[in-house]
Amino acid sequence: MNAVIVLDQPGSVTYTNLDEISGKAIVRCTKSVDVDTIIVKLEGESRTRLLSPGGANNERPKPQLEYHKILYKTQTVFPQANMTESLGPKQTFTLPPGQHEYPFKFKLPFNNSCYNNRSPLPQVSMSGAGLEFARPATRHVKKTLPPTLSGFPGEAEIRYFIKVTVTRHSFFKENARGYTPFNFIPIEAPRNPATGAEVFARQKHAFESFADGPPAKAKMKGFLGGKSSPSPSPVENAGPYVSVDARLPEPSILTCNSDLPLRLLVKKLNNSSDPIFLDSLQISLIGNTMIRAHEVFRKESRSLIIMSKSNMNMPIGSSSDPIETETAIDESMWKGITLPNTLAPSFETCNLSRSYQLDIRVGLKYGGNTASGSKPQTIVLPLRLDTQLFSGIAPPQELLTAMAEARAKPQVNPIVVSEKPTTNGRRPSRPVPPTPDTTGHSNVIPPTPIDDLPSTGFPAQPGSSTDLPPIYTDAPPSYEDAIASSLPPVNAPRPDYAPPATGEDELLNRDEKRAWGRS
Repeated sequence: MNAVIVLDQPGSVTYTNLDEISGKAIVRCTKSVDVDTIIVKLEGESRTRLLSPGGANNERPKPQLEYHKILYKTQTVFPQANMTESLGPKQTFTLPPGQHEYPFKFKLPFNNSCYNNRSPLPQVSMSGAGLEFARPATRHVKKTLPPTLSGFPGEAEIRYFIKVTVTRHSFFKENARGYTPFNFIPIEAPRNPATGAEVFARQKHAFESFADGPPAKAKMKGFLGGKSSPSPSPVENAGPYVSVDARLPEPSILTCNSDLPLRLLVKKLNNSSDPIFLDSLQISLIGNTMIRAHEVFRKESRSLIIMSKSNMNMPIGSSSDPIETETAIDESMWKGITLPNTLAPSFETCNLSRSYQLDIRVGLKYGGNTASGSKPQTIVLPLRLDTQLFSGIAPPQELLTAMAEARAKPQVNPIVVSEKPTTNGRRPSRPVPPTPDTTGHSNVIPPTPIDDLPSTGFPAQPGSSTDLPPIYTDAPPSYEDAIASSLPPVNAPRPDYAPPATGEDELLNRDEKRAWGRS
């Protein structure tokens, strides 16, 4: 007997919030088999794995695993409800030989649900060293579901999939299992109306005047006793003094599969009539991924070059321009170059987050004369802007209207931060940040909302947060599932999202009777 999942939509479809994902669970058997249930599950997982710093007594670093079930919905497709009512809940059912198809349908919610899915069992992961245990997570943040994330093999991963499990009645018979992964990208947060304001990064630079001192040959002649030419006044022959701005509309938002709304301006700041030239231009997008595995965390930064040009020798402005004249660099150099569909939008979830910075490097050139032996002056001015990357899937107007109506109602349950006393009746002290280490990890843990979990009986490692006071702050998500539960799927164009392919997960295919803590 084997089981597979076949989706109604083609495999290249990218799903988002409010979408309905449907298909069939197909079970094939060559002979009659007794089964208890056939269950289809919609799941999302966020997993991280980092090495902890070594101990003071030459202790080896140990792998720390953090696992979150950010999405978990189940649907029993066999037996049907009317069958269990007539035959009883513990009745075994016999499937005849052949192929059996069971349709299913799920609606993708807005928010993660790992703060509600609290499994008391440690999770198990496979690695080159064998089985590794992930103790239950103690930090949960309620946010919009994060996008599918890959590209960090063995270190960080967010995946979504549909799974079918055929439960056999006998403990000694293997459960049939199959799964199909899919890509997910969230609906973007509501955008504020455009105001015309801009955020900017600025660099200034003053070139040295070639008239401030004699050329190299003239200096050598004066040193040998000859007559050297006098140095002109630096005020009368000052080199160009300019500022370079990189500007984005405020708030600074980039959109997947779209052009950059970037403006580059060069401003003249003195009376110099000498021309300057744009020699090079490079625009890169830096993605910063914060990876956390319990008390261990690391920041991974990767740069993607959007465009790069050099040896352009493009004049900027005119020698007759007055002071304070701003000259815009030709936007055609980066217009039409869209961001690739492999980039994950900015997000934050319990153990992973992604942020972006736009890095612009403007190369300027001034002067230079082959006859006099002088070389041109060149400078590369770095400009960097913090920015957000949005998915490009705009929220439907019905959702925005529902949100506005919900906000107009009075709030009944305000956010409360509470502490529970310990067994001796005293309130424990607040957690203390870890001391610096020499492993390359930062010594300041980013703040994350903490949700108290019940005792699991799984031994906590020294310094873990399981023995700290429970603190819970419900971070407001972009949307609430209750508001959008009755809304239809988004009927609007959406960008393709194609993160790097992930490897097969052996635990997803393994029989549940042999895999601890996985359901």
